[in-house]
Amino acid sequence: MSSEAKAAITLEIRSRLDQVRFIRAAMAGILGHLAVVEADIQALELAVTEVVNNCIEHGYGGLEDGQIKVQINFRGSEVQIDVIDHAPPFPEKERYRLLSEGMPVEDPSEEWPIRGHGLQIVRQIVDSVELRRDSEKNVLTLSKNVALTSGSAS
Repeated sequence: MSSEAKAAITLEIRSRLDQVRFIRAAMAGILGHLAVVEADIQALELAVTEVVNNCIEHGYGGLEDGQIKVQINFRGSEVQIDVIDHAPPFPEKERYRLLSEGMPVEDPSEEWPIRGHGLQIVRQIVDSVELRRDSEKNVLTLSKNVALTSGSAS
């Protein structure tokens, strides 16, 4: 497999919850065109939605003029998605929750609050999560090896 991306695209929205659907729709179209199976498309849509919603709600604190970029790179059967924002640095407690490999993943129960499990969901969906601060930007990278439909050419 070559190190060059088979496909790469950047999507950009403002930090408004009503714009998250555009990211989902674009991802579904792009990944579908690249012959990713529907289950993996839906899983990646969910993971990116959770991350983007966290950027809007926690990173930008609800400010609607922030910028969020989603860069999708596709190499062979690996999808790498960078979610980039200009919000303040990711809080250390949340960084630990997201990146800690040893942290147990809770099973859902009736006592689970409705909110607060987005990062746990993301960790269950993707193969790896990386977070870095790069020139006043938060860059969260999600990677997942996906299944391709039988008629796809890699």
